[in-house]
Amino acid sequence: MDHRGASPAVSTGSPHTKPVVDPSAPLPAHTPTPAAATVSPPAQLSSGPIVDTPMVNVDVSYVDREASLGGSHSRYVSDTGGYAMQPPTNVKLATVNEVPVFYTRDDSKGLMEALRSEKDLLKELLDKEGGKPIKRTQFGDISLGVFKIPIWLKDMLFKAIATNVGAAATADSLTAAQISHVYNEVFAKLTPSRRLFELIRGGSKLDYITLEDLKTMAKFLVSSHPGLEFLQQPEFQEYYCRTVAIRIMYFLERQQCRRIYWRDFERSDLPDVMLDLDTKDVNQVLDFFSYEHFYVLYCKFWELDTDRDLLVDYTDLCNYGQGTIVPLVIKRVVEGYGRPLTSGEPGRLDFEDFVYFCLSEEDKNSEPAVLYWFKVLDMDSDGILSGYELAEFYKENRLRFQEFADTPENEIRYDDMMCQMLDMLGYDRVKQRKFGVTLGDLRSSIMPANFFNMVFNASKFMMFEHRDPFGEHQQKMRLEKTDWDRFARAEYDRMAAEAQ
Repeated sequence: MDHRGASPAVSTGSPHTKPVVDPSAPLPAHTPTPAAATVSPPAQLSSGPIVDTPMVNVDVSYVDREASLGGSHSRYVSDTGGYAMQPPTNVKLATVNEVPVFYTRDDSKGLMEALRSEKDLLKELLDKEGGKPIKRTQFGDISLGVFKIPIWLKDMLFKAIATNVGAAATADSLTAAQISHVYNEVFAKLTPSRRLFELIRGGSKLDYITLEDLKTMAKFLVSSHPGLEFLQQPEFQEYYCRTVAIRIMYFLERQQCRRIYWRDFERSDLPDVMLDLDTKDVNQVLDFFSYEHFYVLYCKFWELDTDRDLLVDYTDLCNYGQGTIVPLVIKRVVEGYGRPLTSGEPGRLDFEDFVYFCLSEEDKNSEPAVLYWFKVLDMDSDGILSGYELAEFYKENRLRFQEFADTPENEIRYDDMMCQMLDMLGYDRVKQRKFGVTLGDLRSSIMPANFFNMVFNASKFMMFEHRDPFGEHQQKMRLEKTDWDRFARAEYDRMAAEAQ
């Protein structure tokens, strides 16, 4: 039985043959229209009583399938089916104007109609002060309720409004007219996410957010969030703000361009995360802003930077993770193949370069990490991981696997390893090409981390192979959802225990 339509298929010997209509089939260009046969249309197309519609039985042996794609008045079905010439009489056809538009050009630009509710609330809050100037300390309700800007960013918004109306950036108060003017002229027609984007961008002529813009935003968080009151040392404040900016850039930038455009900002969860900071402790917001995550990254870098020159070289990085990463991969990392180095010194990583490396190493399933490690392994930069490239890295990793093998017979050979890796990616994707693995193959994989670990980190691969399924289920119930979150949690607890 063919289940594609609502009407059941009937055997050829039946006196009332009713072929099945396939709604998704292409349309033939020209077919004669005898009116001998009839068939009921699919029931889901009509909410009222079903009315039989003229149908045509088609001999598909002579139908030109290429030419059939251009037809617009009938529908090709199958070898035993037919095509409909017109819709049922009890179904009203919708016109183009009647079909609602679900994504307009204004939506793509972050524009919207000004909301009356916001204007009314702004008037109410301003009238409550009886015409007196609004001070910074009183600006929280207006910031969150009207502008939809988190309260911890109210000082940044206050400064932006003062600059827009020509007042001093350090002004302590604004008049009701000044606030209303900026809201109506600048913010009213912007979506909440677009307002945040423009505020972070800081009125720059550039159409994207830079790393410095993000650092400036993070400084307002340090100065206003109660969960960061203990962070008084200027050095640690600077490193925390820098780490927050780097983590946001790492996840939101496109192709490692060090820029965040509106499209990338809108599609991310950063606006929601920023709003969560108003009501949650900073360490409960694991994305981007967690102080514990910053502490882990800072201490890891400090442990490797033994000469305290704020740079990490090849020898230092070989000690990361107790030397579990094969040296050839480390060599490629410090040469800047995973990402162009920002240190300005070939063969040495600064703190920003290290954060990219650490985030990519501890959570290889994230999209930025997949791109990072793909570029490291792509030795000839042709966009394809060929067999000879993977073999070069596996030579060193094979020695690590031998340490885990009980007997020499249990050693994993390269061809067996390749078969297992292709199975991870889905052999159907690569069997036709026969030339290697692409970035698209890895991005479509459920667990690309296993692929990378098998190539250059045997310890992590064996940990995955011998994992406890019950323990893995319990991990999913915890606040930490990603490999990086779990790594940071374990490392922070270890460091805290050692400090006691």
